[in-house]
Amino acid sequence: MLDIHSHSLHSHDANYDVTEMCEAACKQGITVFAVTDHYDMCGDQALLAEFDLQIMQSAADTRTAAELYQDRLRLLVGIELGQPLENRAKSESVIGSYPFDFILGALHNAPGRPDLYDFVSDEADEDLNVYLEAYFTALLDTIRWGRFDSAAHITYPFRYILRRQKKPYPFRRWDDYIEAAVMLLAEKSLALELNTSGLRREPSYIMPDARWIKRFRELGGEKLTIGADAHTPNNVGSGIAEGMDIAVKSGFRYLCYFISREPQYFKL
Repeated sequence: MLDIHSHSLHSHDANYDVTEMCEAACKQGITVFAVTDHYDMCGDQALLAEFDLQIMQSAADTRTAAELYQDRLRLLVGIELGQPLENRAKSESVIGSYPFDFILGALHNAPGRPDLYDFVSDEADEDLNVYLEAYFTALLDTIRWGRFDSAAHITYPFRYILRRQKKPYPFRRWDDYIEAAVMLLAEKSLALELNTSGLRREPSYIMPDARWIKRFRELGGEKLTIGADAHTPNNVGSGIAEGMDIAVKSGFRYLCYFISREPQYFKL
């Protein structure tokens, strides 16, 4: 079992220490596990200084835990780098600041706009389609930049649309953008993440949808990572078995993880 997207108390939205997350991974039969605490780019220098401290402490705690759990768990030092192009120079500085095993590239909001978590509702002031066009355009720009290992939850907005809008939404209007995203990832030999966090709530949803996992493989994508995006111990490993089954049905025979930014393969 493999789960390489999780968060500890060194993320703003999590409260459990690294050892608690590792203990949960061991109990779930996970053999390869990554702690990928948040570092979200912004223009606030005070916040960036705080993120610097948090991510260094996350890395230090993970290295310590790797020694403690070395007989039970291959533990990877990771980071989820959010909105990297909002401060490209700082993003590249952070990447070079520590010998990370694994870097997730993520987008939680369109440039200059709020996180989808706070934005999506039937009463949203801004037109949702305008937001999504900006979001997916920024996603493609981020993939072109490509200084990460795996693109996390590339259909992140859809989760909140599904959960918070009562009226049906025509998700397929964004197919051209998502097709371009998985094609770019395949062409650049970057990994795509199969994120299982949406399986924990109704309506159940993986990011991206299974048809895009399959399409990524058809386009020559070889590197598929998987993560539960757990922020609490009880969610470590959740949905991973189902996600692995989706990977097999999509044509993958291996999942990918990274050690010192070099791809390793985990046979399904």
